[in-house]
Amino acid sequence: MRSMRGAIRSGALLLGVSGTILGPAQARTAPTPIAHRGTGTTRVSARDPEGEIPHAGTEPDLRHLVADLLGVGPDELVPEASLIDDLAADSLDLMELAVVIESTFGITLTRHRMDEVRSYRDLLETVMESVERGRARELVLTPGLGVKSRLVPPGASEATLERVDALTAYVIQTIREDAMGARPGTHLEVTLPAEAGTVDVASVRDALAGLGRRGIAVSVRFDAPVSAAIPV
Repeated sequence: MRSMRGAIRSGALLLGVSGTILGPAQARTAPTPIAHRGTGTTRVSARDPEGEIPHAGTEPDLRHLVADLLGVGPDELVPEASLIDDLAADSLDLMELAVVIESTFGITLTRHRMDEVRSYRDLLETVMESVERGRARELVLTPGLGVKSRLVPPGASEATLERVDALTAYVIQTIREDAMGARPGTHLEVTLPAEAGTVDVASVRDALAGLGRRGIAVSVRFDAPVSAAIPV
């Protein structure tokens, strides 16, 4: 029997959530809740004591969480594994996955995004993107600075999209979404003013780091300082 399934499914059925996914005739009886397999304890959150989610730990935590919920071995979660065809997940399983993932990683997975998930790779990318969006919203940036960005397609020298805006978490998220819509091989150039600090550059790089998985090359640099005018 799959661990963690009973408690989540019982709560879903009590709230009538399953009726939004399965018809009344398809609703299934909730099994008895059982303890976490092998340890007798409930899975702990992926957050550390300060409430932050280590980026490097996201995939291993997600792998074990999905394996527990679907009753499969972690080694079965290869990128191309179909959640439905290979792992025998149904619509209620996917709903449970979304609920537990949201609670564990402190993110929101919309119904639209989950409808697009087919494979473990899709699920991982969806979760990682949501985690990174949350981190971008929490960026602490020096106020009053600007930022310039350029999207340069593969093999081109001219940008297809340029932005000049204030340096805010919202703008960095917008730049990230611009890049996510570009094709692999595109180069995203982000330039911060010379007076920006190294923390600003590191924060922006961190917020855009996940684009590499989509084949987008990212460079973040300081703008060259404007030289003082030389009297003639």
